[in-house]
Amino acid sequence: MNGTTGYEEAAGQGLLAGVNAALQVRGVEPIVLGRDQAFIGVMIDDLVTRGTDEPYRLFTSRAEFRLLLRQDNALARLGSLAAQRGLLTPEQERRLEERLRLAESVNAWLEGSNISPEDANPVLEAAGSAPLREPTRIARVIKRPGIHIRALAEASGFQPPADAHPGDVAEALVGAEMEQRYSGYLDRERERADTLRRQYEVALPADLPYEAMESLSIEARQKLQRIAPATVGQAAGIPGLSVCDLQNLVVEVRKRRTEAVRST
Repeated sequence: MNGTTGYEEAAGQGLLAGVNAALQVRGVEPIVLGRDQAFIGVMIDDLVTRGTDEPYRLFTSRAEFRLLLRQDNALARLGSLAAQRGLLTPEQERRLEERLRLAESVNAWLEGSNISPEDANPVLEAAGSAPLREPTRIARVIKRPGIHIRALAEASGFQPPADAHPGDVAEALVGAEMEQRYSGYLDRERERADTLRRQYEVALPADLPYEAMESLSIEARQKLQRIAPATVGQAAGIPGLSVCDLQNLVVEVRKRRTEAVRST
């Protein structure tokens, strides 16, 4: 029993288990997906640190960083990781590089180009938006309600690379629009994800004697002993652990490290 129900949840675990089994045979470090990298990362972290009393379903509401986990940015989030670990065929790697280069060119056009009032105002008028009075950065115009990047691309005469697939161009435009339209929210989520990532980097030795840590609550000691989280970040996801418990855990770990250094 793996604690899940549903084909997608089982497939996600099977995919990562198979990938990491192959990487282990090759002597390569496993792939560990963070909660801000993939929904699979959210699911596995939930199952490992929080457990489940009933069949687990992966709802989007379980992800704290769901603005970052969008369909339009899947390649940017996971494509390079897949290529680095040898999970793509040469043809797939070539297509990945093409699509990432296209996305970069679209973002560069969006952030570095102005659109004239003559070109923009028909689009703005059709959307009921105030007209421009002077050339304006397209990245600013796209943030207006009801304004879409495809209309601005056509109005400004944007020309994608001649060999770009139309479907890839459409996907790159949508991804760039999302990044610009919600940039403030996305920046805040990335800051929170960076904070969580720093927590995850604080390792917890596997042989920590949690039961002897009297500064922790009894419930925290029991759960930490049973789950044995690998990092402080994983410990933070265990239900029932208070902020005080986590702070005391960090103090206990630092105290033991100091004692170990002194003893040597």
